[in-house]
Amino acid sequence: MSWKTIVCKYGNNMNQLCKEKIIAHRGLSGSYPENTLIAFEAAKNAGIDWIETDISMLADETLIVFHDEAQGRTVAGDKLVADAKWEDFQNADAGLWKGEQFIGQKVLRLETLISWAEMHDMVLILEMKCHGNREYRSAELLASALRKRPKANIIVSSFDIDFLGYFRMFAPHIPRASIHNFFPKDIYFLKTELAIEAVHLDSDLIAASTDVTVFHQQGIKIRAWTVNDPIRAMDLFDLGVDMVMSDYPERI
Repeated sequence: MSWKTIVCKYGNNMNQLCKEKIIAHRGLSGSYPENTLIAFEAAKNAGIDWIETDISMLADETLIVFHDEAQGRTVAGDKLVADAKWEDFQNADAGLWKGEQFIGQKVLRLETLISWAEMHDMVLILEMKCHGNREYRSAELLASALRKRPKANIIVSSFDIDFLGYFRMFAPHIPRASIHNFFPKDIYFLKTELAIEAVHLDSDLIAASTDVTVFHQQGIKIRAWTVNDPIRAMDLFDLGVDMVMSDYPERI
């Protein structure tokens, strides 16, 4: 499908249609430092209502907005997240790696992000990173934190099936999604044992409408990651994919 074909097919409503189906992956992470307030603000200003971000639990059980298992890529340092404390991240610069214009961006605590999202009526997909194989405690702590914020519009996701099972036990009322970089073999298990509302699939796994309907028939939505090509995004929508996650949602 060419860009001209997309315009002809979706017409003047194309941009609004896209915005309703696009999730900002770690904020506008293609153009801004991922998982920072400036990246989330940029997503909001671009008209995107959904943000997918990463949550990690430190050794002192602080929940922070951070993707990697260790310092070194987006913040200076060499500590493993599972061994670090909040004091190791509190004053870290999370913007410099992306460019000098972003100096001063901070690593956010979970409660700071939720307060911002509530203020701006944003939907958050919180992907839990279970660094150090602490699935049970991560689920318990995240559930406890979210129970204090009942007005927040939140979905919890993870690659870790054990975490999702524990989280269902602690917070059955909060929607859950499983993340996959391979096509799930046991959809019935995902539906009955984890009670997920969606799967988040590597977009490369989706080649035909049957790859989508097999989930829709079970009442499970499909969100695809990570899609930065607008033509590919439209192809996925045509196959029935519900939403896509993008580093450049403003381009789709």
